[in-house]
Amino acid sequence: MSGAFPDLVRLFDSLPAPARDVGLGRFCAQPVPGFPACAVGKDTSGHPALLIQADNAQPGTPAPLALEHLSVIHLVSCRVQGPDDGDLERTLSVLRCTEGDRAFHEFFLRSLHPVIASLPSSPSRQQIADAIERLIDLFRKITETPRKTVAGLWAELFVIASAADPSALLACWHSAPEEKFDFVRGIERIEVKAACGGLRVHHFSLEQLRPPAGAQVLVASVMLGRAEGGSSMADLIDAIRQRVSDPELLIRLDIVVAHAIGQDWRSMQRRSFDRQLATASLRFLDASGIPSVPVPLPPEVSEVRFRVDLTSHDLPLPAQLIERSHLFRAALPAHSQRP
Repeated sequence: MSGAFPDLVRLFDSLPAPARDVGLGRFCAQPVPGFPACAVGKDTSGHPALLIQADNAQPGTPAPLALEHLSVIHLVSCRVQGPDDGDLERTLSVLRCTEGDRAFHEFFLRSLHPVIASLPSSPSRQQIADAIERLIDLFRKITETPRKTVAGLWAELFVIASAADPSALLACWHSAPEEKFDFVRGIERIEVKAACGGLRVHHFSLEQLRPPAGAQVLVASVMLGRAEGGSSMADLIDAIRQRVSDPELLIRLDIVVAHAIGQDWRSMQRRSFDRQLATASLRFLDASGIPSVPVPLPPEVSEVRFRVDLTSHDLPLPAQLIERSHLFRAALPAHSQRP
């Protein structure tokens, strides 16, 4: 389904809301093209919902859930009104957004993509419950304190979206923003650094530039500029989804982003950066060639952090470093791959 997943926000916007006097179990809904068990619905309050038809021959009745912004009910009898057809009675699992904010509606609908893509054409009740639980985990994370700056997370998403093989990067993306490197595969590491203001100045820890013996580190350096009509994090996520078909990786994408951005999730749509500037300025640097502090350190000194101004430095990327590394080749944009 790579590149063919429907726009659920547009699908939702095309639906009228059912009359408010018909009860809470009433939805106007439209099937999700390509996923016959799933439909996007609009309830009597104008809130979005995901309606899933389970294979009722399968046993199990998962318990209902009620969270701050979501409710989940399984095996509920719903009267579903199609946009052009009459009413139909259905027994469904209903994942309903209970938040009235438009920005939250869009966040909810965009987050349904990997959940829907992970379900078979005739899912069991347990498969539905497992898929919904992953989405609930995501919504729990957006209530937490942000762990990464908007610029830093935008830069990481930009590198993934620009990569020759974004799936390879998603598979080894850090699960926690506090980790020393953004991408790790065996002895290979990639650290993404963003700079604003015209100077290529980055903050490093000593461990990032002088890792343990045997480790190979590539630094992806990108210059950022705020732009009202630029690309938001939501735009970059959509671009990644168009190139990645594995539902597990798409779920990982959403979870890592939610874990990093936390309560600042609205910035995913509101804060935009100049993607052309980022593309033109993207450089991949061998960490061993970046100026650092002298080592070894005195035994009493640890957790050393410092700034490095790379604005005037010409740091070529050795071809053999890329040729030997699957991760590094995957990270470079296709147009910059060496023959």
